[in-house]
Amino acid sequence: MYLMRTLGTLLCFFPILSVLIELHRPFWLFILLAINAFIWPVVAYLRAKNAALPLEKEHHNLVFDAAAGGFWIAVMAVSLLPSVVIATILMSDRVSAGGFPLLRKGVAVMLGAFAITWVALGLPFVPAVSPKTLYATLPLIAIYVFALSVLTNSIARKLRQNSRELERIAMMDPLLDIANRRLLEQRIEFELIKLRHNSHSSVLMFIDIDNFKEVNDRFGHEVGDSLLVTVSQILHVATRKTDTPARLGGDEFVILLPDTPDEEARHIARRIMEAVSVMTVLPDNSLSLTLSIGIAQATKEMLSSTDWLKAADDALYQAKREGKNRIYAH
Repeated sequence: MYLMRTLGTLLCFFPILSVLIELHRPFWLFILLAINAFIWPVVAYLRAKNAALPLEKEHHNLVFDAAAGGFWIAVMAVSLLPSVVIATILMSDRVSAGGFPLLRKGVAVMLGAFAITWVALGLPFVPAVSPKTLYATLPLIAIYVFALSVLTNSIARKLRQNSRELERIAMMDPLLDIANRRLLEQRIEFELIKLRHNSHSSVLMFIDIDNFKEVNDRFGHEVGDSLLVTVSQILHVATRKTDTPARLGGDEFVILLPDTPDEEARHIARRIMEAVSVMTVLPDNSLSLTLSIGIAQATKEMLSSTDWLKAADDALYQAKREGKNRIYAH
């Protein structure tokens, strides 16, 4: 707002100055114009910067800008070209900064300031525009509109970046910076669609930390969370860029392994189990840490992510039944 206000008041200075000279206005108006053009932008910036609610204070500044615009239009005796350009720019800025509520307030204040000033000056009306004023107004039209377009594009780009970041956050587990169930299910559905048209093997790996509840009960949730973070890091290291390690909830992890035969999936599972077996997260060595892993290949009969997840969960359950600390695939 500071840069755009500084640019706007500077560019407005020249056409208003041209009209004031042509109308032989008193010298104090020239001083007031210089204050509005060169001092007010700094004052407005400091008011907003030092306010408890900067946005609210900036809206007040924008309303004052509108009042100043109405004042200068009246002082120019409604010289058509600069008056229309200044009024249009002022109203466009109000819409951009605060939508139609700020626009309505700005229009009311601008018309009020114009009416009071115009009546006080005796209702002067000199709509004709001299060549000098025309030339003085052209930079305002060209430069300010271009600058506003650049600013709008910059804001739109930042909004797109923020939107992508928010979408990424919404798809990630807040504790582990790993895919959450929502992202996992989207990628599973996409992989199932691919599998219906291609004859390749893809695997879903369901992982559960054995005795995790005992770790939480014995050492507290802080140690449990640290354990989850370490396991998620191991999953990142053990998998490929094309894979999707995710946290399903609690101490349950799932890895989607596209284009992966069963034997390669088993090899990845063994690497994960070996890495976990040497973890030193626990405060003492009284409790060994192990994983149970269930592996399920996708089949043509699976219609949704739920079907594939259930198959992997069934395999995990079988690994648990057989004594934990093992891999079961079907």
